[in-house]
Amino acid sequence: MNFSSVAVITGLEVRQRIRSTRWKWTALALFALLTAIVFGSLYLTTLGSGAYAGWARELLTIALGTVLFVGMVGAPAISAAAINGDRRDGTLALVQVTPISAAELALGKWLGAWLASLTFLVIASPYLIWGVAQAASSVLSSIVAIVVVAVLLGCYCAIGLGFSALSNRPTASTMLTLSTVLFLLLGLPAVYGLSLPSTEATHTVLRPDHRWDPVRAEADPEYRGEPCVTVPKDQTFHHTENIWWLLAPNPVLLVADTLAAGTDRTTLWASSVPSSSATTVSSARSGPLIVDVHCEENGQWEAENRHAERYLGRSWYLGLAFTVLLGLIGFAVAVRRLRVPAGKLAKGVRVA
Repeated sequence: MNFSSVAVITGLEVRQRIRSTRWKWTALALFALLTAIVFGSLYLTTLGSGAYAGWARELLTIALGTVLFVGMVGAPAISAAAINGDRRDGTLALVQVTPISAAELALGKWLGAWLASLTFLVIASPYLIWGVAQAASSVLSSIVAIVVVAVLLGCYCAIGLGFSALSNRPTASTMLTLSTVLFLLLGLPAVYGLSLPSTEATHTVLRPDHRWDPVRAEADPEYRGEPCVTVPKDQTFHHTENIWWLLAPNPVLLVADTLAAGTDRTTLWASSVPSSSATTVSSARSGPLIVDVHCEENGQWEAENRHAERYLGRSWYLGLAFTVLLGLIGFAVAVRRLRVPAGKLAKGVRVA
């Protein structure tokens, strides 16, 4: 592979996006939006309470969440017209007749789109640095979470590049890319919820039975109930360990689980915003705790919590791997569609 050719295409893609002054105003608007969200949340949180420490632990979540949501919209918009837009303008064929290969052309266009999308992280860098210094998670896991967001943006750019190669119209490829990203964000959790009834199973377990005699209680003021006995009961459980993987590619849960990987459970992490998201994935992957409980046993609630949290911080790389796979498929499609001679083209597609 000729990396000098890739660098030329990457430079052309980046310059094409910043040659007008609109990108400066867009960057300024994004920074203003993030600033308003950060200091607005600070004002609302500390208003009358002075709870700065609690807000500071959430700053990284606020900044990363804003970048992620903006990137999920911006990355497809940046890359989804990279190929069909040039084909429409008649500039793609001019590049294809040069000695550059289809893989080099696709790689250059993807790198250009990815570098453009990484400006979201650059714009948010002051608040990201501030958030890393104050986060409940470790510095390493916080940095890994930022890197994960950057990789996700690259994957979404690759997906958009694939749809740009498949579709003849930039509008259609943009909508297809956005639909794919939204499916990862909202569609898969919806499928998970709809699949829950199919995971139900009834198990017979022992449970303590504290019987109460209302007649005796009325006659005897000292009555405290019958002695506890352990009885078998049929209880319905949801075996979410069979479908938990539907939640893994969700970008919000993925980033939250990344932050959970470097967090001390004895800290105030338990009350932080990402904790509930990360616990959702861990609890689903762990499945139900099916054990017998006897009268003399205590600590069932703690045992259930330990069971639900045993996969905290240990699922994000699986979701990331799936998203990377989608990106690789998109990139492979782009390479395939950029090969020349193109062969049969769709009706209305201009060649030069």
